[in-house]
This record gives sequence, structure tokens and C-alpha cells, in this order.
Amino acid sequence: MKKLWILILLLIAGGAGFVYFSPMFEKVPPTIKIESNGYTNLKKPLKIILDDASGIKYYRVTMIAGGNVSELATLTNPSMGKEVVLNIKLPETNAKEIKINVVAVDNSKWHFFAGNEAKKSITLQVDTTPPMTEIINNSYAIGNGGSAAAVVKVADKNLKYTYILVDGKYKFKLTPFVKKDYYAAIIAWPVYEKTFDAELVAEDKAGNVVKEHIPYYWRTYKYPKSKITISDRFINTVAKRVLEKMNLSIPNDPVAIFKKINETVRKMNETEIHNITSKVYENKINGFSIARFNPLPGSAVRAYFGEKRSYYYKGKKISFAIHKGIDLAKIKRAKIYSSNYGKVTAEKYLGIYGNVLIVYHQLGLYTLYAHTSVYNVKVGDSVSRGQVIARTGATGAVFGDHLHFGVYVQGYAVNPFEWIDPNWIRLNITDVINGAKKIINK
Repeated sequence: MKKLWILILLLIAGGAGFVYFSPMFEKVPPTIKIESNGYTNLKKPLKIILDDASGIKYYRVTMIAGGNVSELATLTNPSMGKEVVLNIKLPETNAKEIKINVVAVDNSKWHFFAGNEAKKSITLQVDTTPPMTEIINNSYAIGNGGSAAAVVKVADKNLKYTYILVDGKYKFKLTPFVKKDYYAAIIAWPVYEKTFDAELVAEDKAGNVVKEHIPYYWRTYKYPKSKITISDRFINTVAKRVLEKMNLSIPNDPVAIFKKINETVRKMNETEIHNITSKVYENKINGFSIARFNPLPGSAVRAYFGEKRSYYYKGKKISFAIHKGIDLAKIKRAKIYSSNYGKVTAEKYLGIYGNVLIVYHQLGLYTLYAHTSVYNVKVGDSVSRGQVIARTGATGAVFGDHLHFGVYVQGYAVNPFEWIDPNWIRLNITDVINGAKKIINK
């Protein structure tokens, strides 16, 4: 009899151990993930992800709106699998706030074969009204490779983001301007794009999106084409020097050496310049003033912005590039002046551009000074009009002493000749921005 009781106790203990440790009786409830930021426009489906190691057996989704309960989804099916993804269409409601309740049960045999249950609830703010947008003022026209200004109004209590979208892919940040809900920006038409289109885009936290066209007439600038012959002297004394200074390997073939600096290194350098010049630092502006840029008074133009350069070696075309600035030449180690107030954001060696100085002038506008021999300022310094900031040189992928002067708008190179012309600046930038201020303050 005693042995029988021992056997019974062992069976009970074994059964209990089996129940406790067996995967069939796992005790972890399902996980419930509701993808939401707390807002809904009732149009975008609500994504819910249910997950459990033993599989989902049952779920139920309900909504409470204005005291009324609606069943949105329910299903009992032990073969649903370990992960269940639900895209729940929310019904129309006049309520400003709704509550979503989710219940899920797994296939575990725990709780007397009932399984583990999980519950999750979230509250969503209902917002079906899209942002209000208005174009307050903008430049009349923009040229290919050029710049333009825009002042807009975007109002929404739940605004998520707003920006100007050019050609469906280039985003330009907006800077708060004068009063609440107003914004200003300088935008660019990238020189390598054949067409131009600008839209004001606004989206709120509930997913309501507005796109409004900003009208600009097109100006057509004709940029020159040039054929440049590459010599062995340039490859051996200039190109190799750039690669060595950047700690990059030097190919054995002369053509491969030139292609490496003109294509690979150029891309590296222009990516870094884009990253430096794409930032907008102001939290708000109340106006905008900028003088014409004249960094090297009395100089001669040696190369133009937008110039399409085809490079030849021993009569064969080997590479291509678009010039992203203008080359100005005067005397060796000529003084380079700051034409406007700004802050130095970079002073460094940048491969083909040599020693480079970059200055920020508000609203995403930057100027770049390349091939310099000497810097008179450092990163973080404020510069003023008429200040000598550097001297010309022959650093980088060049032979002769000159200044490569570039202008960038939120990371994109634009035509410096526009920014050298005081009438163009007044008509297309300052009058537009400051004229909008008068409209806003009426």
C-alpha cells in the first residue's frame, strides 16, 4: 500500500512537472503592439500586431466612442500562427476621442486549457481636418541652378511637419517667420535637374496631408561646355598629391588615377559639403538682409558655375563633371573678404577643393571658399562685412592660384552670379521676404 501511495505521489509530481515545464503549458501571454502616435484621421487603417510563441488562438478589437461600443474585429482560429497582423479600418465618428481595446489569447494549455490572455488599450485623438496652407509671397521666377524665396502660412494645432518639396524629392526646411504659423525659406533648383516644380507640403499628427503648388516662372540659364585636356604632369603632380593627402590608394593607370579624383573623390567631397551646408540653424527670423557677395574685388572670372566639363586624355574622353561654383583669379595669395555677416561652419581640407572655408548666412544660405592658402578665421567664429577671412591659393586639384567661390542653399549649389548681383538679390530674395512681413503685419 505504501508503495502504491509513493507511486501515486510520483505520478502526481511528474504530471505537475510536465504541466509546469512543458511548452504546451507555457505561461507567457501574447504581446500586443498597436502602431499609433495617439492620433487618427479615421482614414488610415490602425495596425495591430499580435505575437506569441504558441500561436494566437483568439483576438477581439473594440472601439469606444462617445459611450458607444463597436466591435471592429474578432476571430477564433487555433491555426492563426505565431504572428497576426491586423489592419483595422476605423468607422466614422463625431467623437473627438476614441478608445481602442484589444484582447488576445494564445494556444497554450495553461489556465486549464484556456490559454494566456493579454489586454491592451489606447486612446486616440480624432483629427479629420487637414492643415490650412497659404502662399503669402514668393519670387516671381527661378532659373535652372538658381535660387528663389517663399513665405507661407501653415496652421494646424496638431502639425507634425511642413516643408517645401522641389521636383518631388528635394526637401527644403521652413523657418518660423514673424508670427505664429508663418514660415520663410530660400529654395534651390538643382543645376542638374531639367525641370522645376515646388510644393508646400504639410502633414499633421493624424496623417492629414496638404500639398499646395507654389507658382514660379522658369528662367533659362545657358551654361557653357568645355573640353579640358588632362596631362601626365597634372596626374603625377596634382592628382596623386590629392590622393596621398587623403590617404587613398593610388591606381597604376593614369586614367584610373584621374577618374578616382574626379569621380570618387569629388563625390566624397560634395557629399561632405552637402552635409555641412544642409542645416538651418535659426528657430525664428523677423526679417532678412543680405548684401551682394564680392569675395575677391578686382578679380577676373576664369570658370563659370554650371559649366559642363568633359575631360580628355590623349584625345579620348575619360570623365565628366559639372562645376559647382565660379573661379576668380587676381594675384597670388590675394585677400578674400566676407561680404556679409555669418558664422564659420567649416575650415578643412576637402580633396579636390583643397583648403575650404564655409560660412553660414541664415535661412540655409552658405558661401564656400576653396583652394585657399591661409585661413584667418576658425569654426565657430562670427565674421562681419569687409573682414578678411582667408587668402587665395592653389590647394587641391588645381595648378594655379585662384578662388573657387560657391554658394549653397540647404545643401545644394546655386548660381553665385545671382548672389553677386544686388538687383537680383533685392527683387528675388529680400523684397519677397520683407514684403511678406508687411502683408503678415497688416
